[in-house]
Amino acid sequence: MTSEEVPVGEQTSTEELTSALAESRATAERVASRLRLLGDVSELLSSTLEQRVAVAALAGLVVPQLADWCIVTVAATDGLERDLGWAHRDPASNGALGTYARQQYENMSEQAAVSIALRTGQTVIVREMPPALLDTWVPEAGARADLGVLAPGSVAVLPLNAGGRTLGAMALVTLKDRGPQTAGELETAHDVARRAGIALDNARLYGQQRQLSETLQRSLLTEPPASDRLEIAVRYVPAAAEAQVGGDWYDAFPQPDGELMVVIGDVVGHDSRAAAAMGELRGLLRGIAYTTGAGPGTVLTRLDETIDGLGIGITATSLVAQVDDNPDGARVHWSNAGHPPGIIVDGPSVVVLTQAEPDLMLGIDPRTPRGETTASLPPGATLLLYTDGLIERRGLSIDDGIAELTAALVDLADQPLEQLCDLLLERMLPPAAADDVALIAVRTRTC
Repeated sequence: MTSEEVPVGEQTSTEELTSALAESRATAERVASRLRLLGDVSELLSSTLEQRVAVAALAGLVVPQLADWCIVTVAATDGLERDLGWAHRDPASNGALGTYARQQYENMSEQAAVSIALRTGQTVIVREMPPALLDTWVPEAGARADLGVLAPGSVAVLPLNAGGRTLGAMALVTLKDRGPQTAGELETAHDVARRAGIALDNARLYGQQRQLSETLQRSLLTEPPASDRLEIAVRYVPAAAEAQVGGDWYDAFPQPDGELMVVIGDVVGHDSRAAAAMGELRGLLRGIAYTTGAGPGTVLTRLDETIDGLGIGITATSLVAQVDDNPDGARVHWSNAGHPPGIIVDGPSVVVLTQAEPDLMLGIDPRTPRGETTASLPPGATLLLYTDGLIERRGLSIDDGIAELTAALVDLADQPLEQLCDLLLERMLPPAAADDVALIAVRTRTC
């Protein structure tokens, strides 16, 4: 046999070789596509602790690669809210799918695949969906009719497990003309579910910490004292879910000689430690201000010395104002430790309480001198103290934020004080504020 001769049984046709290469390329593309999907899922779930964002986006990522439509269900548990996400490969069907998803959650039976997955933490696969099974799963006629329109052919429900608990379920549904998921698709789906479960567990723990921090913070933000000659209103708005609550606080209390001490402050940080530090700092300031009866500059100086002397390790901004309300007119004595300036609004007149040289934040240098300035507070005028979350947001400078705030205050100056605070927050805060906000407003009564 010469080197050019090939036995007949070992010959490979061009068509067979082409087919083999095509299949190899298709396999490589499927693998690459699944790796891209897993990468997208990992990026999504690692970039947010916001449960609602992750749940909605997760359903959209797995369709159409792993299913024709998908419903992600999150069960209510400590730190997690009941939630749903859904996506259909046909955008025109998303509305019907959303209606069904909500009805299904309210009405599905214990025999439904999602119920079983949530209850047992096990995967449920039904490769063919006979009508009788749908009747068992969804006893409510309206939801069952919606499901009939969606025409499920097969379903794979994967639990979202982490930390020994089942936090949710991902239902992957294919239509009859597509057929059930392949072994490779199910393997990918299990990997997606595992990553989603870990992300939900992180969101659960985050939610618990956030709730604890907010509860702690609100417990320390007491109601202001009653006053015959002054109206006082306070507000606290936690940040959007993406950001943790932090150390913003307000306070108002009388000193022994009758002057009203008004405080706004912000501890550096956004977590339960910041909330706890806020409580410690607030208590120290109250004690110093009451026992000494001193003015704002001295109070901040003593507070800074205490922070350093006790090695507390807190860094914060604060503005302390003492309102001296005498029958012949009220005056405000104030000192600012690196905090946004207070504002006095009297009808169309606005005074921004600025200093030529702003004092340092608390916790930086206890030897820094603290200045004190005085301004008048005419009858009917309003003093507003606030934290930076009210004026700072992406794309807006601090100066522009203060200008926007003063314009809003002028527009709202004739409103009752409680309504002024509500309308001010409504106007100034974006729908998803990135920082928490505390404010306190003091108005001199006109009679």
